[in-house]
This record gives sequence, C-alpha cells and structure tokens, in this order.
Amino acid sequence: MKSMTGFGRATAGGADWDASIDISSVNRKGLEISCSLPRQWQGAELQISQKAKEFFTRGKVYVGVKFNFKNTPKNILPGADFFRDALRKLKDDCAVLGVQYSPTVETLIELSRDLEADTFPDFSEYWADIEPALMAALAQINSMRQTEGAALKADFERRLGILQDLVLKIKDASKNTVSNYRDSLLARLKNLGLELDISDERVLKELAIFADRCDICEEITRLESHISQFFACLNSSESCGRKMDFICQELGREINTIASKANNLALSKLAIDFKNELERIREQVQNVE
Repeated sequence: MKSMTGFGRATAGGADWDASIDISSVNRKGLEISCSLPRQWQGAELQISQKAKEFFTRGKVYVGVKFNFKNTPKNILPGADFFRDALRKLKDDCAVLGVQYSPTVETLIELSRDLEADTFPDFSEYWADIEPALMAALAQINSMRQTEGAALKADFERRLGILQDLVLKIKDASKNTVSNYRDSLLARLKNLGLELDISDERVLKELAIFADRCDICEEITRLESHISQFFACLNSSESCGRKMDFICQELGREINTIASKANNLALSKLAIDFKNELERIREQVQNVE
C-alpha cells in the first residue's frame, strides 16, 4: 500500500552545468502529471511523464527541473546592436507582407527570448545525465509513499478492528428488539384497557410485521463481508485506493439501513459510533493510491 503524498529530490551536473529535480505528489482521484521545465525544454515533458507513470497510478504529480550553467552571467539582455538589426529585419518583413510595423516593449522581450532559445542547448544532449537523477528522485518519493502507506495500513487495521467489535455489539443489541417491542406493545394495550393474549392472532401478526421490518441479518452479513474485503485490500500489492473508497461507500449504505431500521436506542447509538469511525477511515482512504 502506498500513500499518494510524497516528495523526492535529486541533482545532476557536469563541468559547466548543474540541475536539480524536485518531485511532489498530492491526492487526486485520477493521475495528473505536470512538469516545470526551462522554456526551451518543454518538449521533454512527454519523456518525463512516461517515467513518472512507472511509479504512479493516481495522484497529482509535479516534476520541476531547474537547469543552470555555471559561471554564466545572468539577467544580461542582448546589446543594442542585436535589437537594432532584429527590428530592421522585422520592419522589412512587415513591408513585404503589408503588415503594420509598430514595435513595443513586448516585442523586445520576445526577441530576447528568441535569442535565448537559439543559444540554449537541446534537452537530448543532457538526457543521459538527467535521466538517472530523475529516476533517483522518483525512487525517493516512492520510498516515502511506501513508508506513509505502512503507517496508513496500521491505522486501518486498528480502526477496522473497532468496526468489527461494533458489528458484534450490533448483533447482540438487535437480538432483543422484537421481544422488547412485544412487551412494549402489550403494555400499551393494557394501559388502553385492551389486554390481549400473546397468542392472539392480531398481536402475532403485528409482531411478525415488525420483526420483518426491523430484521438486519442481511445488513450485518454484508458489513462483515465488506470489512473482510477491506482487510484483503490492505495486503494487496496493487493500487487499491479506489476499491477501498467503494467499500467505504457500501459500509455506509449498510449502516444507514441498520440505523433506519433500528427501533432500539442501544442499536441507534452503536450505528452512530460505527458511522463516526467509518468517516475517519474514509478520510484516510483519500490518501491511498
């Protein structure tokens, strides 16, 4: 079992360059991978995403790559001669195409970016050095997610044990529901001056209808089955977060049915306790891949 939350970092470098790779992940129903790369390397996003998919099946994954040339002045704009020549060529092209020539500050910024793109190295030249660092960062975040997953598993086991105890208590509390209703019914009839024998057909019919309406044997059986399936998910090597979320929904449906059938104060309190504990499990399931 793995958590969807984690972080990994690795670095790579050469004689005249260095790079750092940060990978983080948070909860998501599906898989969403986004990359932050130097503008000139946007085409490498596909390669990086394919590597990330080897480690993730769910979650929002962010991969950030920072690349830096050593001993290179930064934030130095091209000289005036560069802009003068570039604007002159742009003006000639506009005249040929019949397009209005009206350069702005934004035009200068785009020209400087084009120059930077022309001088920035191709990603493929550094992929052989960056790929091992990417895989190291992915392995690091994967290890962190496994560690957190082990902690989640221990918490699930403890909480599922609480649910199992509550199911046993619900069983015991439901045993006396019909007999308690029978005694209450006869007492109410007696108070109204309508004393009837327990063997009276009308009393038996009322008790039979009530017993059928408040029977929760099927719901208890399904609760036990769903809890067993949840335990099986904890030991699965596959991604099981979606399945666990579905099981939580089914557990919620069954306990809601039991609560609606309950004509027993003790049973109602147990159903509330079950739903409270189930909600805590459901919140944790949102962290499972």
